[in-house]
Amino acid sequence: MRQFFLPVQFGIVLLSLSITAGASAQTSDTLFFSLDMSEPISAGWFEPGSETIGIRGDQSPLSWGTTYPAFDNDKDGVYEAAVPFNLNADSLLISFKIKVDGMDNPDDGWQAGRNHDVTVYKGEQNKIALAWEDQPPQPPVTITGNVEIVRDFKGENLLPRDLFIYLPPGYQESERRYPVLYMHDGRALFDASEIGQEWKVDEAAEELIRSGEIEPIIIVGIGNTQDRIDEYTPSEQVWKHELHRISSTVASSISGVYAGDFMNTEGDTIRFKTKEDTLFVMIPGGDYWQPLAPKTKHSFYLPQAGITFNFEVSGGKAEKIIATKPSMGGKGDVYGMFILNKVKPFIDQNFRTKKGKEFTTLGGSSLGGLISLYLGLEYPDVFGKLLVVSPSVWWDGRMIIDEVNQLPGSSGQHIWLDMGTAEGEGAVENAEALQQALVRKGWTGQNLNFIIEKGAAHNERAWAKRVPDMLRFLFATEN
Repeated sequence: MRQFFLPVQFGIVLLSLSITAGASAQTSDTLFFSLDMSEPISAGWFEPGSETIGIRGDQSPLSWGTTYPAFDNDKDGVYEAAVPFNLNADSLLISFKIKVDGMDNPDDGWQAGRNHDVTVYKGEQNKIALAWEDQPPQPPVTITGNVEIVRDFKGENLLPRDLFIYLPPGYQESERRYPVLYMHDGRALFDASEIGQEWKVDEAAEELIRSGEIEPIIIVGIGNTQDRIDEYTPSEQVWKHELHRISSTVASSISGVYAGDFMNTEGDTIRFKTKEDTLFVMIPGGDYWQPLAPKTKHSFYLPQAGITFNFEVSGGKAEKIIATKPSMGGKGDVYGMFILNKVKPFIDQNFRTKKGKEFTTLGGSSLGGLISLYLGLEYPDVFGKLLVVSPSVWWDGRMIIDEVNQLPGSSGQHIWLDMGTAEGEGAVENAEALQQALVRKGWTGQNLNFIIEKGAAHNERAWAKRVPDMLRFLFATEN
């Protein structure tokens, strides 16, 4: 059976849970969550009967794209979840947030503030209890070296954002010019106090420059905005599925008109059932029923995934469903013009840079890795080197591979490409397909460095471990 994929902010939601939240999922490395939701229930915006509450995080089986559900079996406003982890070491550090999946919720249902951190220890009973309003402590500023910050840098047709500019040791005392590395998601590069994690690019650069392993460089972190998905994607991704009934049912209630099994053209089967006039859905491969919220006549909404199911009813029974999700993405070219026409000229005018393509690198991770490769291939005369970290190859049917396939040949750009084995189903296979497409166009081991990092997850801590090697590959000093 194929899986039912949905695009989301930090990756792909695979709406297929192989692990339940009940006792059967518990292992010696299980983390037991207790989530007090009394405040949002009292405030009236969280509806326990129709909305999903749970955890999102950066270590499997958690992800930032889908909510691991928690349940309030005794109806006291405190939700519980048992999340099993597969530890390869004595402990595992996890970043997470509480998430409410529903409609018209504050901050789209995300818990405010920075991510929470918790360490799971192998062979121990791990528990954490927190309330919706709890905030993690303010981490200390971790900037190393000289980092200048330009606040609210404006771009045409885009929201303003901050620029974080790392200047190498000796910059103030010299008159020399420097290569520049431009990176997306700039808030996460130098300072853990900004989002709770960081790449530690400043620490790595300081050490490697002072030891003479890499040449001195300027690093420009371009901050993201709430439009990150749109800005970091080259194409608009449209999500729509048509499903047809494959099972018969007898309608015992109004909502029973919709009950039954439906299949799309790719062979995914979605199940619907009713209980006390509430319609529930089970996504392909899932093992628990999710309540649907009535939206309009014959239309229901799945908060956890943002899907609207529009039922076509005839003869007292729904025979067809059009499942849709709002389209997203597609402002990558506008964002590229912002970098070319605003950010780069500003940096070149105000800092001592080397302007040639051989001295200009573009890089990022996840969707930032996707847009780095896309813009780099679009503008090979501007960006001579590309840092493509854990790229979201999956975006829009792997359109980035199609972009590579359409190239007349290799541009000769130096490309770092990597992926961790713990970054989600299909991530490594997608990265390998991208690497193979580049090789077919003429990239070789001389200018394409492809890394599969065993056990590495999709987060800043994992990328920080690889940063020194990234910098050595891109900026090694000549012996």
